[in-house]
Amino acid sequence: SPHGACPDCTGLGTRLEIDPELVIPNHRLTLAEGAIRPWSKTTSRLTWYSRVLEAVAKVYGFSVHVPVRDLPKKAVEVVLYGTGDQKIAYEDESGYGRTGPFEGVMPNLMRRYKETDSDYMRSEIEQYMRIKKCPTCKGMRLKPEYLAVTIADKSIVAVANLSIDDAVALFDVIQ
Repeated sequence: SPHGACPDCTGLGTRLEIDPELVIPNHRLTLAEGAIRPWSKTTSRLTWYSRVLEAVAKVYGFSVHVPVRDLPKKAVEVVLYGTGDQKIAYEDESGYGRTGPFEGVMPNLMRRYKETDSDYMRSEIEQYMRIKKCPTCKGMRLKPEYLAVTIADKSIVAVANLSIDDAVALFDVIQ
């Protein structure tokens, strides 16, 4: 029943998640050279991404002209996951000054994936995703309330996965 399904994976037990190793596959490249693979493919927005990355680098004290492998760990984390509430001043596509938090590559891709109606855009972003076990239900596909149901100290999922012989033995014991 969909009523018992895990809300995060909708009962699939897995989720598509952006993988940082697919986003930055070549750590020898610099950010300026296009180390961020999904952003290097979008030429129309490349200058905007470049301006924002330059602004982030300036605030966090690193260079976009240094190979990713040589950047401080904090710099890579900020590029991938954003600045949180810290605002960054940059110029938008029109050259106007803007100030706001930098959302980060990973949240940017995930947001665009969820918001788009374009199958093409979804398939483009899926190149940077992997199927991972749902962290909420740990692949068991049910809401936490349903996973709390036990039979003879076994979760409902463990009971459902028993072989017929083992299930018969379990229910013979608890009768």
